[in-house]
Amino acid sequence: MDAALAWIGQIAEFVGRFFPRIMIIDPRFAAVKFVRGGKVKVCPPGGLYFYWPLTTTVDTYVVVRQVDNLKTQTFVTRDDRVISVGGMIVYSVHNIEWVLTRVHDLERTINDISLTCIHDVCCKMDWETLKREQREGTLDTKMKNSVKADLHNYGVLVEKVMLTDLAPCRVLKVVQSVSNDGDGKAF
Repeated sequence: MDAALAWIGQIAEFVGRFFPRIMIIDPRFAAVKFVRGGKVKVCPPGGLYFYWPLTTTVDTYVVVRQVDNLKTQTFVTRDDRVISVGGMIVYSVHNIEWVLTRVHDLERTINDISLTCIHDVCCKMDWETLKREQREGTLDTKMKNSVKADLHNYGVLVEKVMLTDLAPCRVLKVVQSVSNDGDGKAF
């Protein structure tokens, strides 16, 4: 019965596109209206906006403070020490138009750029300098400035970048082989 009457819902949806809609933006979000597929209109947080569904699409995104954990990565310092480094980034969106028109997946972009900047900053130091700058707090500042410069053009304001893990390590590559004794059983 539902399938037989589904066409009524489709007609109502089609007719509804000819009437304006009201949109209320939560204070934690901002929006961008794309009018006729190209014209961009920014809708700041906490407002009441009208749009025509026939000619306008709307995208929203969170603009308030957010925190992402950055995965642990292993690399070699300037003095050939293998280290393991994990981090965290605190950021907010300062330009919603850039976020929604320049980036497809903001979270992935933030993670990729942050991990690359952390790698680039830490690889240029030897182990002793890295430990000293971590204790003094200057390492976090260097990483923050690097990430901030790279993410600014995507509409992201970086508040803090810090390491959550910093340790020397060894990398072991495990290769396993399975042998059969002839009867199909592995030993």
